[in-house]
Amino acid sequence: MINDASPDAALSQWLRDESTKHPSFILLENEDNLGFVGTVNRGMAQSSANDVLLLNSDTEVANQWLDRLRAAAYRSADVGTVTPFSNNATICSYPRFCQENSLPPGYDTAALDDLFAQTHPGASIDIPTGVGFCMYIRRDCLQQVGLFDAESFGKGYGEENDFCQRAIKAGWRNVHALDTFVLHTGSVSFGTTKAPLEIEGAKKLRALHPTYEAQVHEFIQADPARPYREAMDMQRLRANPLPRMLAVTHSLGGGTLRHIEELAAHLKDHVTTLSMMPMANHDVLIQWVAEGEGMQRTFNWLQESHQMVDWLRQLGIVHVHYHHLLGISLTMMRIHKDLGVSYDFTAHDYYTACPQVSLTDEQAAYCGERGIDQCKTCVSKRPTPRHEGIEDWRLRHSIFLTEARNVLAPSQDATARLMRYFPYAHPRHVRHTDITPEQDKTLHVLEPYTISKQANLRVLIVGALARNKRGETLDATAIAAAQAQAPIEFHLVGYPHKQLKTQPESSLTIHGAYKDKDLVQIIRRLKPNLVWFPAQWPETYSYTLSACLLAGVPIVVPDLGAFPERVSHRPWTWVRPWRASAEQWLAFFMEIREKHFITGDAPAVAPGAVVDGMSADPVPWSYTKDYLSFLPQSLPTSENSAPAEVAQAAAARVSI
Repeated sequence: MINDASPDAALSQWLRDESTKHPSFILLENEDNLGFVGTVNRGMAQSSANDVLLLNSDTEVANQWLDRLRAAAYRSADVGTVTPFSNNATICSYPRFCQENSLPPGYDTAALDDLFAQTHPGASIDIPTGVGFCMYIRRDCLQQVGLFDAESFGKGYGEENDFCQRAIKAGWRNVHALDTFVLHTGSVSFGTTKAPLEIEGAKKLRALHPTYEAQVHEFIQADPARPYREAMDMQRLRANPLPRMLAVTHSLGGGTLRHIEELAAHLKDHVTTLSMMPMANHDVLIQWVAEGEGMQRTFNWLQESHQMVDWLRQLGIVHVHYHHLLGISLTMMRIHKDLGVSYDFTAHDYYTACPQVSLTDEQAAYCGERGIDQCKTCVSKRPTPRHEGIEDWRLRHSIFLTEARNVLAPSQDATARLMRYFPYAHPRHVRHTDITPEQDKTLHVLEPYTISKQANLRVLIVGALARNKRGETLDATAIAAAQAQAPIEFHLVGYPHKQLKTQPESSLTIHGAYKDKDLVQIIRRLKPNLVWFPAQWPETYSYTLSACLLAGVPIVVPDLGAFPERVSHRPWTWVRPWRASAEQWLAFFMEIREKHFITGDAPAVAPGAVVDGMSADPVPWSYTKDYLSFLPQSLPTSENSAPAEVAQAAAARVSI
């Protein structure tokens, strides 16, 4: 133990007392504060024979971890340093590479380390640098290379990287032990001061070792540990006792991917969800859909489709859920048949009926759905991906949807539109799971922010504004407001499909992208008087609307798509014509500013929404009950099961 001139007299005295009680307790006391590196150097210099282990105070170890690190160090005469896997160790991180991770659900440090030891016994790879949270150093390497550079890295960032670079130049190797795991909570030693230390350390490393960053980037690009992480993922996946479901989707992210992730989280005690999405060059990416998981497996559909199907069959896929068909080949649309399982379909937009996805015309506005002749004209100008006619397009999708176990849509409006195109598919209205029925009953509008007669009305627009979400209307309205010097200001949280004019040419401020999980708090922090949804197509749901409902702010929505039904009978809410021009929108904002936001007088509540062909109170349908009827009865489906214990027990039995 080294006391680096601690100012805490009581602690210093306690250390002295403890050292006299225990003969094995060796206490060294620095007369002056030497800093982290100087103190470490003093400790390493205490012996000329023993190897050295650097181990942070914010780590947790288990099993025979140290024996395995030492074995890796002496597996070859030129190994100088050894670093294990960890949840937080940059290039040695698991499950997600170069990221901070939590422990996978169902595993503690001992169970995960044991699985690493079973899966990759004696395996290691070369790395450009060790990671100092846990780094084993051979004494003969230390004697040749020398101690850490206390003069350059006295505060404790970059010293191990510098040492490892010097070791490489002296003919030693730094290796990553692939059979050992050490938990690292991270960022404890230096707290909030780490960022500037990192910056300063990086500058010094760059000066001393000009090729260091290139070596690290090359290693990250090659990622030689990836097959070993994938093997661990497979071990854990196979050890997981829950049945597996495959969610098929496109690669564009957005609300579709969000729903898949939310549904996977909603059903995590019942099923394990994998996603499948098409990528460039006929590649297909399969991922484990769970928070913190990093499993990714890529197959080339043209060359490896049979291997992929066999792989999925071996994993025990019991159900397929198609969430989108964009980019999905005709042969990929039968993967449920190849696996011999049931399938469902969820409509997140109108791609099955409209190749343009959103029922929009060439001006990116709602087409009005005026019949087959209109659709034929549209397709002649904007062909389908396979250049088939609209009738063949819909017939093919009609057969696909009709054969599905369930066709789901998140709003009554979307359900009714699908029913008109695919009546034999019997689409079902099922709410998304981001707002529970219990939350829905307690949603309320916060007290609106009233303004003075001199203040601007603060209008917020949220989301990625594609053409069909009318970025042009926002642009024109904000420009008109600036030209008229109207007391209206617009704020976009998100990003537009094209560059929009901002202040001073326009009354628009763009705040940039956001994370979904932060949106409710962002809305509340910006304190808008009103949130505006200028959508120009019949959206099937809108997650951004959900965030605004949860934030409790006044809202104005178009009379199109799911919006009217989702704000039905809500106070401080307006439903406006979706075709309104920029001038009409500006006049509307000026009007409600005077009538309601200056006076504080509440407007009439939003009108109730009635969707043709739909009951006002649809038959309740549950994901955790009705949806899970595909599950084999022999597998556990109870929310009271103990996945952690089961997974740990299974991990010891399963091998790749």
